[in-house]
Amino acid sequence: MKKSDLDEIISVSTTLYGPLAKYGGGKYIAEKNVPLEPESTIADLLNHFKIPPDKKGYLFINAILCDAPGLTASQKEPLHDGDHVGIFSLKHMWPYQYRDGIRMSESLTKTLKERGTMRNTY
Repeated sequence: MKKSDLDEIISVSTTLYGPLAKYGGGKYIAEKNVPLEPESTIADLLNHFKIPPDKKGYLFINAILCDAPGLTASQKEPLHDGDHVGIFSLKHMWPYQYRDGIRMSESLTKTLKERGTMRNTY
């Protein structure tokens, strides 16, 4: 790659939890810095790891809840250099530390208003 090509790449820190870790080369957790093209989205990141959309659980970008199991609200969320994305498997419930007063992305808020609230089954 030429230097000018490197200037055009963004780096997204990604953590995959539970069974999704296998897509990043881990057993229980995988942490990877992923180089992506500018204007990449969550869909591009999931494609990078080859994670099927129906395997994704809760998804956070910079500690903001952007998606939930069974939804695709985050697919078009843009990624920026230095972002951190956490992707939980379907086996993970809503992380406890985020249960009160969770910040949600506009796209997830809109999706939930259209579809109804989330409910966990334990």
